[in-house]
Amino acid sequence: MGTHKTTADDGRGRTERGIVLLLCLLLLTALTLLGLSASSDAVLQNQLVSNFRDTELAKQSASAALRWAERWLSELDSPPPEPCDNDCSGPFLHANGSLPIHPEHEDLSWWQTNGQEAGINAPVGGPISTLTANSDNPPHWVIELAHEDPPTADNSTHTQAWYRLLARASGEKDTTISVVESIVVRSWPPSNNANFQTADNHGSNACPESSPAARCGRVSWRQVR
Repeated sequence: MGTHKTTADDGRGRTERGIVLLLCLLLLTALTLLGLSASSDAVLQNQLVSNFRDTELAKQSASAALRWAERWLSELDSPPPEPCDNDCSGPFLHANGSLPIHPEHEDLSWWQTNGQEAGINAPVGGPISTLTANSDNPPHWVIELAHEDPPTADNSTHTQAWYRLLARASGEKDTTISVVESIVVRSWPPSNNANFQTADNHGSNACPESSPAARCGRVSWRQVR
């Protein structure tokens, strides 16, 4: 009878050890799955942070290019540039309605052909500074003459012009693209008026004009891509 009892105890012991082993395997499997899930979440979070950072870099670069274009336009102390419908050269001032409906979705080659590289002195063509978000493709801008009011009959000799400016830039990844847009208004004295005066008292050459009442500056801004 002692031998029979020992055999039964050994059977129960093997069963219990098997259950414990199974539980350990299940626990290890659960821990492995949790580890894989946590690792996947960490990779996803890193990708999201990287994409957000690249998007912000592209937006900042496009905004810098837009400010460049606005400054170039506001500091012109010559007669207003003439718009063109096609084969534009120089500052690329496009006539009203000559741009595509959604230029923000045009590829880089369109911007290179129809726009101006930011950081380049448009009238001369020489580089002044580099505006980029560590991208191989520098930002570009385009200007469209949106609306123009001729001098009025109340002794105002200024032409009021509204311009639509767009700037495109990419982040460290060329697939991360940002396009921003602004509307800028400025006044132009008659073309025969060579006596341009500054629009402020800070000694800058912003919006040269011949009347203190002339309007000048950004009136709206938005991100279109």
